[in-house]
Amino acid sequence: MVNVGDEINKIVEDYKIENHLSGTLLVSQDGKVLFEKAYGKANMQFGVENTLDMKFFIASVTKMFIAAAAIKLHEEAAINLHAHPGIYIDTLKHMHHKITLHQLISHTSGLYDIYAIPNIRFEMSKLNNEKGDFLNYLSNQEQLFVPGVGWKYNSTGFIMMGYVLEAVTGKTFETLLNELFFNPLNMKSTGLHNPRQIVVNRAYGYTIENGEFRNADYDKLVEIEAPGELYSTVRDLNLWCEAILNETILSGASRDIMFTPYASVDFDPKFKYGYGWFLGNNFRWIPGGSPGYKADIWQFPEKKVNIIMLWNYEKVNSYVLFERIRDLLNL
Repeated sequence: MVNVGDEINKIVEDYKIENHLSGTLLVSQDGKVLFEKAYGKANMQFGVENTLDMKFFIASVTKMFIAAAAIKLHEEAAINLHAHPGIYIDTLKHMHHKITLHQLISHTSGLYDIYAIPNIRFEMSKLNNEKGDFLNYLSNQEQLFVPGVGWKYNSTGFIMMGYVLEAVTGKTFETLLNELFFNPLNMKSTGLHNPRQIVVNRAYGYTIENGEFRNADYDKLVEIEAPGELYSTVRDLNLWCEAILNETILSGASRDIMFTPYASVDFDPKFKYGYGWFLGNNFRWIPGGSPGYKADIWQFPEKKVNIIMLWNYEKVNSYVLFERIRDLLNL
């Protein structure tokens, strides 16, 4: 009898023959872990190996938690996803009159992506030095199109939603997510990423320049105090994925709101977009990337399969591994 774990291991080992691999990978089905393994170094300087409990910066994978929190508050009537952001924060009142919270987290707002701003590191340093208001800075970025008439990926809308969540609850972004999700699910290794803080068992991010491994730069918004992005582990994220499948953290109705296809994406006709997730024909996918890190989750709801990859080497090709594992599992 073929052992699925052994077959997945062979796929990854074959990839490693020609590619450097550093991070963790977990595959589960119907609540059972089929495969989990750590690779490479969490800290090259001191020779610390990655383990399955190592924490990785997950960057835009954070969007799924922001979306889920927004849906929960919408169902509790604390916010209305179809209302203008300015209803909740005065700083946002001047934004386009057609813009809604729904558009902030479906990438249909037409807002310019904060990460696409030229010289963004300099801009953020300047904003800090001048004691400027980051939310005001975000709200005054270029409007690329009339809200609701197009789709363009941007982190601006999700950061704004983070501010809205804080405003309506009176809680910090981190406290809110802990209360709503991380504490109930016992996700003890997930938290707000700040590279300057000491976090036990957090992996360093690496890249290659001129054929040599180098410490990667920090995220471009590291200078800013704002609702930020998270670190986590493959095991914590599997708890979250299982909770989505089993409706233990989001109701069926909430889950339907998150995974409704609200728009077609602009880079691949096979994908639609819900809240935080890209939607394929029989799976959903959420990626995250930052200097030194890559994170990807693929979920096949009908077969209850989760494929979770967290890397602290930014050049790992997650998609090659995903396609080979997908073929193996006949997904």
